[in-house]
Amino acid sequence: MAQRTIHYLFGERLCEKGFVKDRGRFLLGSILPDAYTRREERLIAHFQNDSLKDRRYFDFDRFYEEYEKEIREDDLYFGYYMHLVEDDFYREFFHTKEKIPRMRNEEDENRLHDDYHLLNAHIVEKYGISFDLCVPEGFEEEKICRIVSFDIEGFLKEMEGDFHETVKGKTVFIHEEMADRFIEDYLPLTVREAEAVYRGKRLCKASDYAWSTLK
Repeated sequence: MAQRTIHYLFGERLCEKGFVKDRGRFLLGSILPDAYTRREERLIAHFQNDSLKDRRYFDFDRFYEEYEKEIREDDLYFGYYMHLVEDDFYREFFHTKEKIPRMRNEEDENRLHDDYHLLNAHIVEKYGISFDLCVPEGFEEEKICRIVSFDIEGFLKEMEGDFHETVKGKTVFIHEEMADRFIEDYLPLTVREAEAVYRGKRLCKASDYAWSTLK
């Protein structure tokens, strides 16, 4: 899944395009799928689909089908939808195009997360983003909280730290140039999909971005 500062960056850029009425709710939705409480809830929060033989994707089509009315009326759901789209784009870029291997064990996942921490300062500084989200009053009563038990307060507190990273070192899987190229290549695609949804249409199909589970 894409690191959360990239999701936040994409969310900021979409807000600038005029597709969003409520910036705070949209940005919250754009990082919400990663705020699951338990590890086993990750695939539920991301609507993971394993129905294709040896392939997997995050099923933003199913999310849209289940929450179409809310997506059209509430930017929290619009942002959530775009997060799932961005995660499929991310997997396509890094696993299919860049041939980065899937994380096979906890050690690999920890190294990937270390990469994210090392890249945060680069993304925040280069793209000029700043964190200013807070938990909406009564959030736990939102319909979207039926998906999984989100720890949004703890997640936002942790995410705020991403904007003040001081860690040093070398990345293992993802380098600054690769992250920049992903942003350059896929931000325009994300904008086009968001514009289509804003106008009541969609351009992307989730299964088109399925990645191999064999590599």
